Amino acid sequence: MFCNNCGKELPNGAKFCSACGQPVVPPVQASEPKPEPVKAPEPEREKPVDEPLFAPAEKPVVPEENRPLGPWAYFGYSILFSIPVIGFILLIIFSFAGKNVNRKNYARSYWCWFILALALILILVVILLTGVLRGVTENFGLWLNSVGLDWLARFFL
Repeated sequence: MFCNNCGKELPNGAKFCSACGQPVVPPVQASEPKPEPVKAPEPEREKPVDEPLFAPAEKPVVPEENRPLGPWAYFGYSILFSIPVIGFILLIIFSFAGKNVNRKNYARSYWCWFILALALILILVVILLTGVLRGVTENFGLWLNSVGLDWLARFFL
């Protein structure tokens, strides 16, 4: 055993240190720790929720020039562009001077359909005026006569 104050070795059972005179505290023998009983986990109780688990996402702010068009807008613009004079004027305005990119692109796609329809009409007019179609229908009528469909050939001759 040793003195707690000065560290001098003392005989067993000494109550005071022979060197410094301080009282000696006998060392406590370490006892084995008692195992704590294992507790079963308590079931989690539902706590009142103040905030939702997933906060709703904020709607992104889309600038006016990029705002998408709805299906009814496409339907309405199609009807509007089909009006003979007013629709043609608005088609020109929306194609070149509109702020919304989606409306501008839709008007430009309507121009593509307009040019395609105009080209097909011009081709059909040229065919009818040159008489090419007349020769084709006469030959078809003669062929119908040759196969015995005289009643149908009358419409083509």
